[in-house]
Amino acid sequence: MKLRKTCFIYLPVLFVLFTGCYKYKEVDLIENPSYMRVFNSVSIEPDIFQGTNISSFFTFLMDPQTEEKNIPVRSATMADFLGTRELYTTSYPLNSGNSSEGHYVVDATGRKVFISTPMNYEYPGNAHVLTAPAINGFDMSAWAQVKSGEHRIVFVARPKNNIPFPELSREIRSTILVDTVVNFTEGEVYTLQIVCRDVDKNQFGLYMRRETFVHQAFEENKNYIGFVNLSGARPKRAQDGYMRVFPEKISINYSFYTHQKAPVKGYYPIEGYNNNFYKTLEKRMDTSISYLTVPLLPREAFFDNDTLRNYYRVDIASTIKPPPTMPFVQFIFGNADNPGSGAKDYGFDCQANGALFNTYRYGLFETVMPSVNKIVSTGNKYRIYSTVNIMEIVYNRVYMMQILRGFNEVPQ
Repeated sequence: MKLRKTCFIYLPVLFVLFTGCYKYKEVDLIENPSYMRVFNSVSIEPDIFQGTNISSFFTFLMDPQTEEKNIPVRSATMADFLGTRELYTTSYPLNSGNSSEGHYVVDATGRKVFISTPMNYEYPGNAHVLTAPAINGFDMSAWAQVKSGEHRIVFVARPKNNIPFPELSREIRSTILVDTVVNFTEGEVYTLQIVCRDVDKNQFGLYMRRETFVHQAFEENKNYIGFVNLSGARPKRAQDGYMRVFPEKISINYSFYTHQKAPVKGYYPIEGYNNNFYKTLEKRMDTSISYLTVPLLPREAFFDNDTLRNYYRVDIASTIKPPPTMPFVQFIFGNADNPGSGAKDYGFDCQANGALFNTYRYGLFETVMPSVNKIVSTGNKYRIYSTVNIMEIVYNRVYMMQILRGFNEVPQ
């Protein structure tokens, strides 16, 4: 009996010892690579009253294998179950960059909404592929290595279920929304997005940006924020007043606030950073981004008596919550075509904790976004780092991509 009991105890252990070290097969090296990241920036849902019949759920394929009539079947570089991107991403893969069924988000009532099908929010996400090295001092591991040169890029609309793309019907796999050829230059970094050109006409397109921040000089004592408008034609629902979207031409003003105890406890703008005009976004789908700068404040601005100040609590849906005290940059967006209207179209404060932000989905982007400062905790110590931030406006949303510095050693 003892021998049988011992066997039952140790056989699973031996199985783990001999199998637990194997995870992935080795990936072949790529010579002269470029670097690519892919997002789904379409957030529309089917609307029979407006003639919108395409769901924002896709499969991305690069250089796909095809069958008759050039219909894609599969690809070595593919992101299946590609849902609308998360509002906050960084230059390294977040744990939720690719999320499978069983994960959840929290709605306005505090209810957990579980994801019942496989879901990827970007490519490569946490896919097992070779990624970019640190470039220009930034952690670039959210970009995949790909061969430089020409590639066929395809996005296909697919249903929300758990059937892998190659097993879908030929009819479904032929629902191609984007089919184009791109050219990647060796060593360059590219961000690709499927975008909606016209909601009412079900027209989609590819937005591709060669990232210039890998070639620019950035000071470590400053935060950088840039904006780009990736909205398509103004939807009829917005024209009729049933949908709230950013204006055609967007004016951007900004302020920088710190929390102080005197003269009255509360937030006060930093001198020289009170409702400053930044710029007007007149172009759409621009591939060049300019940056405004705000200073990286001294360490004491983030602490109160050696205690880290409070972020805006996105994890509490109630209006009753601990007041935030963290420094923040505020952005106010107006209608540049009607500047005298006196009403803002959108505005938000960058004072949320990015680590929690994507879990809570109840219109937060209209009031709050993650902080532009990156606070790293190691043990009982904190380090505050500046970042480069790209704010991508898409109809009624703002997607924040935060570029972080790579760490060659653990911050002290």
